[in-house]
Amino acid sequence: MGRAVVIVLGCVLGLGLLFYENDSTSPGGAPAASEPGRAAGPEARRWLKGNESESALASNRFGPTDEALRFVNELYRAGATRVVVPSDAISDDGVERYADALVVELPSNPDKRSRVLAICERELRRQGLDPDDGDQVYLWWD
Repeated sequence: MGRAVVIVLGCVLGLGLLFYENDSTSPGGAPAASEPGRAAGPEARRWLKGNESESALASNRFGPTDEALRFVNELYRAGATRVVVPSDAISDDGVERYADALVVELPSNPDKRSRVLAICERELRRQGLDPDDGDQVYLWWD
């Protein structure tokens, strides 16, 4: 019987290591970047919907979380490929989770790309910043 317990325990530990090694999340629970150059962090809509904070994203810009969610939905409607809350922009003080940035992945379709860029450029100019060329835009609100 002792041998059977050791075998079962070994299988359980082996499965645990398998899941641990194949876990696609970072230590903070945010999805890891699956490709080099791709932003690591949770998808913005899902993160905002699951966040119980009254003002989860850039409260100085959006106020209530619902307004931030409207902005993220606007980016997706314009054609954004993916909108992420970067892991390094998330703060958790034990009372609430808050972020002050988004990463917007741009589509390759020229029409959609220009629509998404127009929204991003509007936000960047509000902060006195100029957009960079690339496949993603980092939006940060001070």
